[in-house]
Amino acid sequence: NGDFVLANVDRNASLIISSIGYEVQEVAISGRQSISISMKVLASSLGDVLVVGSTGYQSISKERATGSFNIIGREQLEKPTINIAQRLIGTTAGMQAKLDVDGNPTFEIRGQTTLYGMAQPLVVVDGFAIQGDFNTINPTDVESVTVLKDAAAASIWGARAANGVIVITTKSGKKGRTNIDINYFNGIQRVGDLPKMLNTKQYMDKMEESWNNSGYSGTNPYTADKSRTDLANTDWQKELFETGHSQNLQVTASGGSDKVQFLLSGGYYKQDGIIIFDHDQYKRYTLRSNINANLTDRLTIGTNLQFSYAVQDKLSSKGDAPGIIRHALIRPPVIPVYKDPGDPTWSAGDPFTDLPFYKNNNQAAGGWQSDKYEWSSNPVALAYFTNDKRYQFKYFGNLYAEYAFLKNKELKLRSNLGIDLNFTHNKTFNTNFGDDDGGGNA
Repeated sequence: NGDFVLANVDRNASLIISSIGYEVQEVAISGRQSISISMKVLASSLGDVLVVGSTGYQSISKERATGSFNIIGREQLEKPTINIAQRLIGTTAGMQAKLDVDGNPTFEIRGQTTLYGMAQPLVVVDGFAIQGDFNTINPTDVESVTVLKDAAAASIWGARAANGVIVITTKSGKKGRTNIDINYFNGIQRVGDLPKMLNTKQYMDKMEESWNNSGYSGTNPYTADKSRTDLANTDWQKELFETGHSQNLQVTASGGSDKVQFLLSGGYYKQDGIIIFDHDQYKRYTLRSNINANLTDRLTIGTNLQFSYAVQDKLSSKGDAPGIIRHALIRPPVIPVYKDPGDPTWSAGDPFTDLPFYKNNNQAAGGWQSDKYEWSSNPVALAYFTNDKRYQFKYFGNLYAEYAFLKNKELKLRSNLGIDLNFTHNKTFNTNFGDDDGGGNA
């Protein structure tokens, strides 16, 4: 019956009472001999658990949910990131993450489901399916994320839900006075776990050893080159990488009355990446409005609109040509970053080394020594001359009307009208730089 007896308790002590499904209570004894405590049921134990993606439109209690789903925790959603997808990595069993060609996270739920079609899950924002990646969604605007992993999601979204559904619910206005929230964070990024490369002495020793082990006859050319005075000792990774910097500013105004609730937010994000120079930047501007109006006790209408404009400096960081990281790993340390200003091939507009020990475009006359050293590109020059900008404007939103039927308003009819517009513009200018190898055509 819940009766209990405690012996040798201090008159000024406090009792902490807890039980699964009930609120924790702390009760001061205050010298009393008999205490009656009434436990209060936790509201979340009997109330609805927010599972916005169980149907895509409504919240249902966890006991009524029959499908397989996962709700991303609030602590995970509040981590500072550029992309909401980065907060979802490693959060859901059965959902694998990988990076696409642009370095953006993509997901597969319960493995590859098709050989030739798209395997990515459907993304739904506030009840409206969107196209594209997560970059246009401001992470600070996100209220909750639910991952639907089985066929139950197809009851609403049809064949599009075959690969699962990621349902994102954004923040909305609440009844009460107007609140102004300002959210700002500043961060740095550094590359980690870099491989340790050979210095010039180690490199020349290995090249000399490999030539001897290859069965060639004659004089080892690397033995003679070890005494050269024009060999550099370049750490190409150190020359290429720098400390990245990111900052995010979000301003939100929200509030409302019994009849109308609103939320307006604007965001600015900027990131300067870990490659030298400023050709790896990313900027994003977002503007969002959310308005809900209760016209009657049964009829509600509302709108949720979002504008996003992003500018990205695209750098090739892949392993294939002209991947900058690739060349930082294979370019010999004996080659310097810059040419000597006294070199006849030096110019103020292009001071970088290119072909190994280049002198002219006639290899037979000793123009360069690509036969002895790796014929690779200068990664610092690639970072300097890259001019590849990507512009994206996205507008998506919806208007809805919802009417509640029956006495208890349990049955609701909701109609959505939405739009998803994407405009992209890519502009690339490839500067002609580097040494002339004599293989071009006029």
